[in-house]
Amino acid sequence: MMPSSTADFQSKMSLLATGGDDLPDIIMPLGSLSQSMILDYGSKGLFVPLEDYLNDEEISPHFNAIPEEDKQEMLNLMTAADGHVYGLIKYEPQTWNYNPYRLYINQAWLDKLGLEVPTTTDELKEVLTQFVNNDPNGNGRKDEIGVYGIIGGYGQNTAVALMNAFTFYDDGLGKNNGLALSEDGTVYAPWVTDEWRKGLEYLKDLYDNGLLAPAMFSDNDSQFTATLNLEDNVIGFCSIGSQTVNYPDADNNKNYQEMTMIEPLTGPEGVQYTPYAPIGYTPEFFVTSACENPELAFRVGEAFYDYEMSLNNRYGEYGVDWTDDPEVCAEANNGYKELGLIDEIKLVTNIGDVNVWGEVNNKFWHNIGPRYTPASLTDAMADGSTEFNADSKSSMASATCYELYNDKHPEQLLPVLSYTQEESTENAQVLTSMSDLIDNSMAEFITGTRNLDDDGWNQYLKEMENVGLNDWIENAQAAYDRIK
Repeated sequence: MMPSSTADFQSKMSLLATGGDDLPDIIMPLGSLSQSMILDYGSKGLFVPLEDYLNDEEISPHFNAIPEEDKQEMLNLMTAADGHVYGLIKYEPQTWNYNPYRLYINQAWLDKLGLEVPTTTDELKEVLTQFVNNDPNGNGRKDEIGVYGIIGGYGQNTAVALMNAFTFYDDGLGKNNGLALSEDGTVYAPWVTDEWRKGLEYLKDLYDNGLLAPAMFSDNDSQFTATLNLEDNVIGFCSIGSQTVNYPDADNNKNYQEMTMIEPLTGPEGVQYTPYAPIGYTPEFFVTSACENPELAFRVGEAFYDYEMSLNNRYGEYGVDWTDDPEVCAEANNGYKELGLIDEIKLVTNIGDVNVWGEVNNKFWHNIGPRYTPASLTDAMADGSTEFNADSKSSMASATCYELYNDKHPEQLLPVLSYTQEESTENAQVLTSMSDLIDNSMAEFITGTRNLDDDGWNQYLKEMENVGLNDWIENAQAAYDRIK
């Protein structure tokens, strides 16, 4: 058994790599190996290349039965910068996870003040002005917060969400640390563009007018949740990744019931984007050079791409914990079907007396290992443990998010990039300071600690150049050109 923590796993892996004799046939790292580590171990011969097995329909029947578009996407994600496939991945897209920056506005306050839901950044400013000045929570105190959020967190940086009304920025969700792709195939950094500067000017204007909370730049996740759940609701507008985490007992939570999810706002130039997380994947299964029968070892991992095996691995035992029985599915419902986004339910989970996901058991591997489940199946899945209620905001949240957000991103997105060892080494030096520099400078520009005049902006651009932004973009462009 390998250590459970990422750091300890990597240390143990390094010892195995140098020792050699103690290597097992198969290593399942649970996401603990980075792209650069996989390429390093693979190029040194520690991991067996798997692409010839994957391309052989007899050896790899389950993988080759996957629909062509998904199969090609998986191959792109599995292929290292040297052209080899060293590991099998878990590929389980869920549309709820595509768009974690979900904007919520206080509908109760809108109704009390006779206001409409804003659709543009200018309209939002007008609404927020009414929110913070007219005591919509009715407690006689001027405690209303216009825009609230925190730096970081899961979809909780409302400043980033609003920036997408000026330029697309995924906040690193695309696994490329925020880099984006222009229509002509050029890789660029959104945070050094004129559009980014205009977004900062808008956010600074909200701040200067008392419409954006200074606490956004100092509060942590616990403080964020606590503020959302004060006895008197003080939140007018925010971005939330998980309503059930941020609003405990959401369907009975008074504050959450006042909020309503709205679509991304449109900026002055007609931009209407949201941070978008492409299909996620996790490298799960590697065959080592110590294995005497690598083809058989590969077949063990490839078997997990079988339809029923993939579902068993995530949901438990067929017919006991989940089912695709048409008669059972016909009686079930979910938000996607309720909104007409799908025609039928295809899968019902949690049908047994025991919740296998939440209970210790020896029935399944708890989603460990390779797996393939398309988004079309997870969208058409119903929970058999509870009766669906279309009036429940939490039950409808996923489908509502899909309806409002799923197409609000550029048509051309930067795919996950695979770097060579040299590129990875160069990038590591840049990325150690880049993320903090983006977040900190954003807060400083908005609060006025940094000046947004030409001198202040040019100094900021110079800082980006000094930490190696241009070299990073050059490497990213080279990595993209290898796969485009």
